[in-house]
Amino acid sequence: MEKETVASTKSKEFIMLPDAYRKEHEKQGIIESLHYHVPNLNDGSNTKHLNVYLPYCYDATDTNRKYNVLYLMHGGGEDENLLFGGPGENRELKNILDNMIANGDVEPLIVVTPTFNGLKNGLKNDPKLAHVESLDHPLPIVETKYFHDELVHDIIPFVETKYHTHVTTADKEDLKASRAHRAFGGFSMGSVTTWYTFIHALDYVQYFIPLCGDCWAITQKAEGKMAKETAEYLAKVAKDSGYSPKDYYLFCASGIQDIAYPNMKPQMDEMKKLTDRFLYSSDPKEGNFYFIEAEGGIHTWHWVNQFIYNILPDLFFKI
Repeated sequence: MEKETVASTKSKEFIMLPDAYRKEHEKQGIIESLHYHVPNLNDGSNTKHLNVYLPYCYDATDTNRKYNVLYLMHGGGEDENLLFGGPGENRELKNILDNMIANGDVEPLIVVTPTFNGLKNGLKNDPKLAHVESLDHPLPIVETKYFHDELVHDIIPFVETKYHTHVTTADKEDLKASRAHRAFGGFSMGSVTTWYTFIHALDYVQYFIPLCGDCWAITQKAEGKMAKETAEYLAKVAKDSGYSPKDYYLFCASGIQDIAYPNMKPQMDEMKKLTDRFLYSSDPKEGNFYFIEAEGGIHTWHWVNQFIYNILPDLFFKI
């Protein structure tokens, strides 16, 4: 096979996670467990929970240093505690972050693990969602489809005004102006959530990491069907947003033996054809989209953590 020489068509090579990165580092970040309130639209509120990773260097008294934020979503049947556990725990993803930051692979960042579980009570009556179609679908499909509303209106303002990020207020214009400092990704149903976030919250997020899951915007549980229509729909979303292709990034991945691969691969191939909106390249300085394919990879966090390891250095590279 002839070696590709054009950077804009070169695939991102999958690199196995070094064993040392699975081990605890002496410079450890911390996990904070937070509760926040989501209006239930019935003159009350629901209480939800998320976890926040703060890097080793984070100093609450240092207001001059600002941090980028990655929101990372779990899969179906999981919750916000799966990735980090809670305060005092050192699960694999936390060890990976600690090691990457300590070794200079990435700049220190804040990582938030929310949940799409627990649909906002009274969502059908929410005037902000009056323009969307019927909510008559089973959970967690509805929860993934409309999580972006909670992300934009509740989670981002809550988290990013609490910590030293690149926002100063919870004002929408401030949140939009800081989108280059924000990423959202997820695994499986969390990947489905990521595609919906791209569709509905592009004004607030610049980097997207769909892992092991295709977009269901055109057809529920797409299963590789209507890949062309799905890719064209995503391209139209990008075009209608008014952003140029270098104002948003899609860093995608799946194991080749993953159950989601046959669903995701056709969509990726169709997106590659739409070069006016999706510039395929292993180098984010030249493109805005790539798809990592890992031989042997299956539908587990063992592989997803490795995809995160591969993708993290490409986030926030323009800053």
